[in-house]
Amino acid sequence: RLLHTPGKDEPSGMLYLTTALLGALTADGLVRMPLRKMDRTPRQELRANPELATLASDWADYSKPQHNELLGAHPVVVHNFMDAQYFIEISIGSNGQKFKVVPDTGSSNLWVPSKHCPVTQLPCDLHSKYDSSASTTYVKNGTKFSIQYGSGACAGFISEESVTVGDVTVEHQLFAEVTKEPGIAFIAAHFDGIMGLAFDTISVTGAPPVFYGMVEQKKLDKAQFAFYLNRQAGGDGELVFGGTDPAHYTGDFTYVNLTSKTYWQFDMDSLAIGDTSFCSGGCHAIADSGTSLLAGPKDIVKEINKKIGAVGVFEGECDQAIDQVGDKIIDQILSKVNASTICNVVGMCKTTLKCLACEAAVNSAKHKIASNASREHIKDEMKSVCKLLPSPEGEATVDCNKLDSMPNVDIVLAGKTFTLTPKQYVLEVSSGGEAECISGFIGLDVPPPHGPLWILGDVFMGAYYTVFDFDNDRVGFATAA
Repeated sequence: RLLHTPGKDEPSGMLYLTTALLGALTADGLVRMPLRKMDRTPRQELRANPELATLASDWADYSKPQHNELLGAHPVVVHNFMDAQYFIEISIGSNGQKFKVVPDTGSSNLWVPSKHCPVTQLPCDLHSKYDSSASTTYVKNGTKFSIQYGSGACAGFISEESVTVGDVTVEHQLFAEVTKEPGIAFIAAHFDGIMGLAFDTISVTGAPPVFYGMVEQKKLDKAQFAFYLNRQAGGDGELVFGGTDPAHYTGDFTYVNLTSKTYWQFDMDSLAIGDTSFCSGGCHAIADSGTSLLAGPKDIVKEINKKIGAVGVFEGECDQAIDQVGDKIIDQILSKVNASTICNVVGMCKTTLKCLACEAAVNSAKHKIASNASREHIKDEMKSVCKLLPSPEGEATVDCNKLDSMPNVDIVLAGKTFTLTPKQYVLEVSSGGEAECISGFIGLDVPPPHGPLWILGDVFMGAYYTVFDFDNDRVGFATAA
């Protein structure tokens, strides 16, 4: 665990210290919660850990019937938590059962795994579980709960409990005890559950978000909360309830009024790279703390990634493979070995898509060999096939050595330009012991009535301190300090 949980035999002083670290109601009336940054998002974890990826794939296959049963469940269309990177620690019940949850402005429910999870539910086994029998403040509800995400789903039932965030305890809070978690997202997650901070209009079963309870029970001076996302490696951020923290921003806030009280949705005037605008006439956008990326319609994001010099993840991996084993492939072709055998020999058949791509590259190379082309021309021909590969989830990579020459991206909100530099919109992660640079732009087609939609996740919120103002139905942005 990333946070220390005191044992029953530890001195009370350690308990007080730990409580202080978890968040406190300070003299300025703010409830300050450390935002812990995970080393990797679930998506990055799966790419970096082949054994975990295999486990997740096996679980996805095993749990597919459960997933299919939940296809009609309440959908959360803006993300799938594969890119969640920050969590806070809360406690539930009279005995303070601790959970790591993603504070998510893109959904509205609080849910955590339940002790009633069957032993066959692998994601439950990997995370902390709520035990109602250990709490004197538990009240049975039992309403069925189910929710559908892009890369998974979860189901269980509603219970009523006291929920503590920092030094603030919300009484009689409805939350979901999850007993099923099909799909891959929660296998790789370093967090236990989700604490939704959007509006009750999109809450499953109508359960009010925890923030509503804070406001209605008059636990806060102001009906606001704000995010400071420390983007430095190993650095924690801060989520404050009850106002804003001037230590984490400079200058004045620029406010955008909400256009829909579902997600924290507002109008975005434009998004541009140089003279090229990708949001002509304005677009709908939301500020979403539940994803590390900045998402938009797939076709447009594809153009943005092309403009910044990013290539699809599969394309980059394919190019790299040809650089490494291209000569071996050519030698195998000259020895009259068939495409399927060649691709298995060079280790390119670990997935069906990569295997098919390899075979296509081999067949294109055969035509070049027949025309007596040079080895370099043959490799270039194989790489042209790489460009045709679709990337999973629209992911793209950039050359880490070219950040200084890449363009800025300008986003205009309420008439003010918010600039993202390459170092702000590119995520540098470790993969296989090497640094890899991932484009912060990812394609996501949100269907009507909510979409098309732009999702300003941590890429944007990391550069600009963000306040969610429930009192005045608006979101504010200021330069992060």
